[in-house]
Amino acid sequence: MCDIDFNQEEFTSVIDELVPSYNRKVVMDALLSNVLLESDLESLGLSLTGEQRNIGFIIQTSAQAKSEKSMWQAIKSEVYDFLCTNSKRYASERAEGGLTIKNLITIIATSVAATFHVAIGVITGAVVVALLSVLKIGKNAWCKINVPQS
Repeated sequence: MCDIDFNQEEFTSVIDELVPSYNRKVVMDALLSNVLLESDLESLGLSLTGEQRNIGFIIQTSAQAKSEKSMWQAIKSEVYDFLCTNSKRYASERAEGGLTIKNLITIIATSVAATFHVAIGVITGAVVVALLSVLKIGKNAWCKINVPQS
C-alpha cells in the first residue's frame, strides 16, 4: 500500500497548477477548511464531476455523458485501489520513490479521464477533493469506509 502525507503547501501548488480556474476557489476552500466532514467532501466531489447540482450554487464542468457509471465513484475507486490495496494495477507507481501528491493526482485523473473520455482538467478538481478526503480523515479510516461496491 502507498503512504503519502497531507502537505498543505503541496496541495496549494497542485491546485494552482492543475485545477481549472473555474473550480480553483471551491477546491482551495476545501483545502483550507478545518471543519469539513466526509459528507461535505462527498457533495463537493459530486458537484465537481457534474453529478450533483447545488441549489443557488453553480460549478462549471463539462457536460456529462449519459452513463450508468458515476465519475465520482470511479475516482474514489481508483484512489482506493492506489492507496488502500496492493493491486498489481498500480504496482510500478507505488514502487517509485518520491511519490508526490501531484504525481498521485495526475495518475488517478489520467486513469479516470481515459475511462470517461474526458479531458483530464475536467476531473482534476474532483481528484484533489478525493485525495483531500483521504488525508484529512486519515487513510486507514477512509479505506475502511470506502470499500468499493462490487
